[in-house]
Amino acid sequence: MNLFMHYAFDVWMQRHFPQCPFARYADDAVVHCRSQEQAQEVMHAIASRLAECGLTMHPEKSKIVYCKDRSRTQTYPNVTFTFLGFQFRPRRVLTRHGQVSTSFVPGVSPDALKRMRQTVRGWRLQRQTSKSLFELAERCNPTICGWWNYYGAFHRTAMHELSRYLDRKLVRWVQRKYKTLRRHKRCSEEWLRKMRQAYPREFAHWQYQGKQVG
Repeated sequence: MNLFMHYAFDVWMQRHFPQCPFARYADDAVVHCRSQEQAQEVMHAIASRLAECGLTMHPEKSKIVYCKDRSRTQTYPNVTFTFLGFQFRPRRVLTRHGQVSTSFVPGVSPDALKRMRQTVRGWRLQRQTSKSLFELAERCNPTICGWWNYYGAFHRTAMHELSRYLDRKLVRWVQRKYKTLRRHKRCSEEWLRKMRQAYPREFAHWQYQGKQVG
């Protein structure tokens, strides 16, 4: 498929629209255009090209998106898209001068976060009461590190939701492991907070962001 798409799409794009940079992975592609008119022309041409090759454009994923930011302030129906697990959309960011601004940047997508939460749920951490906190960290860290190294490459604060979810699962583990804390969620959160302060590098997600437990 990749070799086929190289000739069916990549080479064709370079020949017919050399002024439009693009990125493609498998059958997913993003094409950069300078105007809505150009985007409509390119989209129509791509649809025709794919039809020649016996392919069709995805009816929902194929769309024209306006990359809205501090210098592009017009109103369009679509201002977000997802590519390779990242959601590209307008976000409030801090400039190098410490000012708040709007930039069109990628961050982990909601679907990717959902898949990661499902993986964490499958670990059944709250039932691993025979293990120590350090043993749990040893088991989980390789996967957490992989997630953060990939999805944390851009707009890292978007990954804080996953960190909070992991900590909530660990709080439930604390409640199940220690009978005196079983019905005391706040005390369990405090226990985990103290462990985090004492061992800030124990869990990978503790190292990557400073959000407090609870």
